[in-house]
Amino acid sequence: MTAVRGIQEIDNPERLRYFRAIDQLRSLGVNEELPLPQARIRLEHHIIVVGDQSSGKSSLLEGLTGLSFPIASDLCTRFATQIVLHRTPGEKPAVKASIVPGPSSVDDEDQKERLSKFDIQMAADELSGTKFAWVLDEAAKCMGLPGSDDQNVQNLEKRFSDDILRIEISGPDEHHLSVVDVPGLFHNPTKFQTREDLTIIRGLIENYTRDERTIILAVMDARNNLANQEVFKMARAADPDGIRTVGIITKCDALQSGDEQGVLNIAKNTVERLQHGWFVVRNRSTKEILDGVSISERHENERRFFQQAPWKELPKDRVGVKALKPFLGQLLYEHIRREFPALVKEIEDLVRETERKVEELGPPRQTAAEQRQYLTRLANRYQRNVEDALKGNYAADLDAKSPLKLRMHLRDLADQFEKDLRLKGHTSPFQQPDGSVDEDYLDEEDESEAPDIRQWIQERYRDSRGAELPGMVNPALLVNLFREQTVQWERIACGYLDQVIKLLTKYAQLESRRTEEDEKTRTYLDSLILSGIETTNALAKNRLMELLQDERGGILQTVNHYFAETLAKIRQDRVIARLKALGFGDGQYQSINFGELTGAVHLSNEDQAVNDIHDALKAYYQVAIKRFGDYMVIQVVERLMGDQGPLKVFSSERVGGFSDQQLAAMAAESYTTSTARVELEHRRQRYREALSVAKSV
Repeated sequence: MTAVRGIQEIDNPERLRYFRAIDQLRSLGVNEELPLPQARIRLEHHIIVVGDQSSGKSSLLEGLTGLSFPIASDLCTRFATQIVLHRTPGEKPAVKASIVPGPSSVDDEDQKERLSKFDIQMAADELSGTKFAWVLDEAAKCMGLPGSDDQNVQNLEKRFSDDILRIEISGPDEHHLSVVDVPGLFHNPTKFQTREDLTIIRGLIENYTRDERTIILAVMDARNNLANQEVFKMARAADPDGIRTVGIITKCDALQSGDEQGVLNIAKNTVERLQHGWFVVRNRSTKEILDGVSISERHENERRFFQQAPWKELPKDRVGVKALKPFLGQLLYEHIRREFPALVKEIEDLVRETERKVEELGPPRQTAAEQRQYLTRLANRYQRNVEDALKGNYAADLDAKSPLKLRMHLRDLADQFEKDLRLKGHTSPFQQPDGSVDEDYLDEEDESEAPDIRQWIQERYRDSRGAELPGMVNPALLVNLFREQTVQWERIACGYLDQVIKLLTKYAQLESRRTEEDEKTRTYLDSLILSGIETTNALAKNRLMELLQDERGGILQTVNHYFAETLAKIRQDRVIARLKALGFGDGQYQSINFGELTGAVHLSNEDQAVNDIHDALKAYYQVAIKRFGDYMVIQVVERLMGDQGPLKVFSSERVGGFSDQQLAAMAAESYTTSTARVELEHRRQRYREALSVAKSV
């Protein structure tokens, strides 16, 4: 016989039908904690008995369960005791007692550790009255509360606790239920029980009564005024519709003769109307407990008492614990019946989530054929994403500056490269025909004074003079000046290429994570792509050096008509500027002094040479810088994005050439993945079976 045989009288055939389904669901594991929000399916329901101190709460629980809760003492219930029943088919009945730390113990590490060590286990048939009282006493000591034999309550620092004694009773004959005994409410604080103690008690009661799976047995001492019963206010706050609240009147046998009618009116539900009405009970008195009256004798005494006048006028199904138990069974059945549709939905969610996780693992990858097929699909998926990124087809949920927006960032880098090359690519800024600095070559961020390019050219002209006639230019001078003027191109171009490589590296890493979840495959893919980036980076740098050598290392050449047109335009503007300096061209009639005009047009040999060098250098620089910028983007950077680029190295064609060893290295399932697949598929099957069971009830 189990320790709580009395509770089985609460069951009814309908509830037992659900229990059989629950047993099947438990055997299929639907009560386990799963990696889904709020997926723990709770199948137990609570019965909590609340009321004032000494109202007979613990005695009522004793009558309901057969367990000897501590009674016959004004202040014996100092903490919540929760009896949790688990139906465990095929297992031996057992009892386990532990303590759940309350809010006041959570932040106290020493107290939490002490409470966590409380662990009492025994066979279910050992939980007798004296053994149960011993467990309660040991729990009180662990919580720092007075024991049953402690008389010096007044001087104790702690008299009540929000810690919870949890006694789990399991066995093949138990049914899923939880009954809770909490300390009673009091109205007037004293030196034995303070206002702080009352706060603790209210917190415990509210914690349980707010739970929609809790049936509230609101106990009223027949001798007390109903209007003063705070417990009913708390019950209405937690259960405003009254679907979980049952009124219980105790100690009817302690009424003074003549006071019965008021209690009878309440019991008939005409004073405080409750949806589920009222029950009257008669518990063991203190004298009967001391005299050793048994639980079965208690039930017989109760039956005889309510057969007497005036109590016999009450309906028989509202009198005594024997009538209360089947009523609670029906109430619990209705609750669990209402919850089952939600339970079915939860199991459906579990099935869907498990199926999603199985799909995320992809198909099995045990054989070389399966691995090749898997990698081919992965390569196609990866290449589609790369093509979209290069074409600027972005997913709507990407952040504005996400590195996965590859083409956008490539355009930004190219724009910045063009700007840097234009504003910072020259050694000295060119001049306008009137001698002022050409603003197209001024960097607004550079606050230093621009060097005088004419002075620089003049110094190089003088330093390079050889056997040529006066006013003539050494043929090598223009080449050397161009090389000096473009010395910054290498730094700027290399910086641009480095940034492109960093962008590709970041993109490849994020793309592999977006495309592939398997860590082993993703690591291999990262290695393959990053190795390709490293190799092509070296090739791109070689190509860049060749491009620089073509532009800066040989003779100056162009067939672009823009050079001749630009040079002619610069020379024309220079002559016009000199004429305007003499007053010509201002729209006013004037006599012409041909001597001055000739002097304005013709300069000294050296000045003319310097001007010619400047203008030719400027015209050629404008052609060369545009050519170099375009070639840098097209021949160096964009080749990294082409079919031979690192982002295209992982393709279905590449996978087709993999050896079996390469396939296994990249795609064979790891032990973790293989184990996860087996577990998920087993779990999916169990949940499908559970769904079938739940829908059949």
